[in-house]
Amino acid sequence: MIRLKKNILFIMLLVFVVLLTACNNNSSEDLEDQTVTVAVTEGNIGQFNAWEARSEQFTEETGIEVEFIGIPYDNLLDRITAEGISGDASFDLVTHLDVMGPSISQFLEPLSGYADEDFFERFPESIVELSTYDGEIYSLPLRANAQVLFYREDVFEDLGIEPPTTWEELENVSETITSETDKSAITPYYQAGNNGQNLAIWASYLWGNGAEILDENNTPVFNSSEGVEATEKYIDLLREGFAPEGSVSFAEQESRTHFKQGRSAMWIGWWWVYSDFNASDSSAEEVRGNVNFTTIPTWDDGEQVASVSTFPLGMMESSKNKEAAWEFMEWLSNPENEKSIVMDSLNEEVPMDQFSTDIVQLENLRDEELNELGDDLFNIGGDSFENAKTFPTIPEWPQISDILSRAISNMATGEDVQSQLDAAAEEVELLLQE
Repeated sequence: MIRLKKNILFIMLLVFVVLLTACNNNSSEDLEDQTVTVAVTEGNIGQFNAWEARSEQFTEETGIEVEFIGIPYDNLLDRITAEGISGDASFDLVTHLDVMGPSISQFLEPLSGYADEDFFERFPESIVELSTYDGEIYSLPLRANAQVLFYREDVFEDLGIEPPTTWEELENVSETITSETDKSAITPYYQAGNNGQNLAIWASYLWGNGAEILDENNTPVFNSSEGVEATEKYIDLLREGFAPEGSVSFAEQESRTHFKQGRSAMWIGWWWVYSDFNASDSSAEEVRGNVNFTTIPTWDDGEQVASVSTFPLGMMESSKNKEAAWEFMEWLSNPENEKSIVMDSLNEEVPMDQFSTDIVQLENLRDEELNELGDDLFNIGGDSFENAKTFPTIPEWPQISDILSRAISNMATGEDVQSQLDAAAEEVELLLQE
């Protein structure tokens, strides 16, 4: 009788193992049959194009097909929201601007069930923060940029001046540039809208002067004495004639084009533009090969603080292919894949539409081989990430951003700084009380 019971238990265990194996095999086969759809913003972005080209390798390794679709940037937030509400999104993964994250997090799949905390330690803390809402990480910060100061190395050498390390030095070299050349010293961008593009440089001035946008209670404090002083100095670029008059109506792209045309000697913006300035046919001949970079200036005896922006990759909560989608996310985030994309770009082994210098993982930011090829760009970027601050990750930020963006534009066109900041603070406070 005892032997019979043992035999029955053995048979039951054997059946369980066989069934489990069969289930696992079926699961694997089902995964191979799946197609992951990735929505990226339109605009011929090199990193996204490289992802698409290399996804064929992922398919060979896993059997999972990957399809990319483009969404116009201006429609991105509305599209994610509409598809999230429908509960039947037409894409599994989506790239989005970080400031959209808090308002769309309800439509994204939390990633804690797919990776532990150690997984996210490969990224700088500042960019993980922009993917985190209410203590939960909702996206992978696979595309991120810190601000750097670009400058025309040939112009600086001809004038015998050094790249500025403080805002005061920036004003001093600006005086030299505008008095001794026909160029503007620097091309900022003050135009309102565009998801608050005109706030990035302003925030670096603000944070470096010890001011904040919101305090720990989410009360607006950007109109403090330090905030007013910082804003005055930012607007002074225009008042003092260091910036072109047209910059009041420039968005980031227009200001970048102004610099690429050789009409100014400095530009503050995201580090990915480095290759575009130096290698693109759209840059003037005198510009190509003559653009260098350094970290954002500081206030005298102040902290160095750069703005940081991310375009992370999230998984839709309504995705029907979550396991396959995570397989692709994990594969994309492999440090070797990231390094390979950039190495091939710097060695000119890929088409220009796949050119990317986007590095976000700590080991690659400090990689000697990459930095030697990239003229130390990634070390500078790594320093900037370490010193970066981020815009508030709260659902109301897009509306707050619009309020501040309009205020910056108004001040650039002649309105009083203190009055505009006070009015904006009152408007933000009312918004947050609703």
